[in-house]
Amino acid sequence: MAVVAGSDEGGSLKQPNYIGTVAQSQNTGGESSSWRRVRILSDSNWRVLLMLLVVAMSGDPALATPGVAKIFVPTVAVILGILVFARKRPKGTFRAGPFVALFGAIIVIQSVHFMMFPMITILGLLCRIFVAYCLVVLIPDFVGTYIKVILGLAILAMSFYFANLAGSAVGIDVAGATKPLALPVSTNAGSWSFLLHSYSTDENDSTRNAGLFWEPGALAGYVHLGLVFLCVSRSFYTKRGFLVRFLVLSACILTTKSTMGYIAFLVVMLLAGMSSARHSSRSRFGPILVSLCALALFLYLALGQDFILPKIQNSIMVSTTKTGDWQADRLGSILFDLEYISARPLTGWGVSDTTRLALDQDLEGTVLTGRGNGMSDFTAKFGIPALILWIFLLYRMLTHVSSGHHGMAALGTLVVLIMLNDECFLNYPLFLAFFFFAGPLRNGEPASAPLHSKGALPCQQ
Repeated sequence: MAVVAGSDEGGSLKQPNYIGTVAQSQNTGGESSSWRRVRILSDSNWRVLLMLLVVAMSGDPALATPGVAKIFVPTVAVILGILVFARKRPKGTFRAGPFVALFGAIIVIQSVHFMMFPMITILGLLCRIFVAYCLVVLIPDFVGTYIKVILGLAILAMSFYFANLAGSAVGIDVAGATKPLALPVSTNAGSWSFLLHSYSTDENDSTRNAGLFWEPGALAGYVHLGLVFLCVSRSFYTKRGFLVRFLVLSACILTTKSTMGYIAFLVVMLLAGMSSARHSSRSRFGPILVSLCALALFLYLALGQDFILPKIQNSIMVSTTKTGDWQADRLGSILFDLEYISARPLTGWGVSDTTRLALDQDLEGTVLTGRGNGMSDFTAKFGIPALILWIFLLYRMLTHVSSGHHGMAALGTLVVLIMLNDECFLNYPLFLAFFFFAGPLRNGEPASAPLHSKGALPCQQ
């Protein structure tokens, strides 16, 4: 597949060929007649809708209820599979080999060792993985499309959030008015979702913004991924375009009141300063200085919030004393999972209740909702090599999008890992998609790994 460097009309913006991809090059000599018949689905709007669908699958409690998911996820997988196989894929666009080889070996080893093959559970996992694969195949401008989607979802989330706060100020229960629309989802008592937003009457969560996700920490995680993508693809935006998007997503982070979200935001501000300094036409020291001042101010204000230090102190106390539901705590779950990781560090314990919680059988059933720490949970399920591969491919992808800036890629990876310690994002298709960004390198550059396109996300906005 021919990949062409993106540039603006004046030729001043030149991106490496693995970032800017001209739409025509995706199809030249690479489309079957069956794909041309559904060509109407391949425009930018269709890609946005597809990304929106997978993001919703990855966090909307209305779609994650076991009864709904058992039908919805396989159905989406089949539909996307038809679209993928109807299209003649250009060679070298991506590589699924490393992931397929590793996870195939892990599943076989686990099945032989435990002498069981939980068919339904593994098929559910494979469906989510296949949806992730299709997402990468069908959306070449992955980064730009995700930024569009999460920006829209952030605006939607803040609209519902501030509407509820404004209503409460004048005695109107906006959240309560949505209860008749609530869907029968498996959320905590006092929480409900009506597909577009999730509300809670819990004292600790009623003033927090969860958006359409299962809790505020989940919204923070997905928004932070958008902020990372935005910073590493800074060259695709004018100063104004970047600043507007950054401020909107940052405001959304603040409304979540997520402890890990706030901690990750400190790193994001460093990343934004580094990104702006790299593309500054004047002083490169100025953006860094502004970023450090903003970081110091945010840290000072954040430490004054009653949900930061007290929550961290409580987490440490509960985890170290092993009291209450300590296994589901962010820190406690690391300690809980370490026993499993140390026992089977290479291939893990799998996703079945019977094996995943084999050392604590009294907890069977909780694995379906995920443990409290997404990184240790994934490692306990699939082993250390699987986690290392995922981190490497994520870092490699961010390096490509940032035109080879390893510092920005490292900070971006750190932000994602911080949020992964907060939620089990690797249970869902969107984060699993990073396993498939494994295109080959040629002369120090990827032969083909299109992640952003000027046509899908104009740099003149």
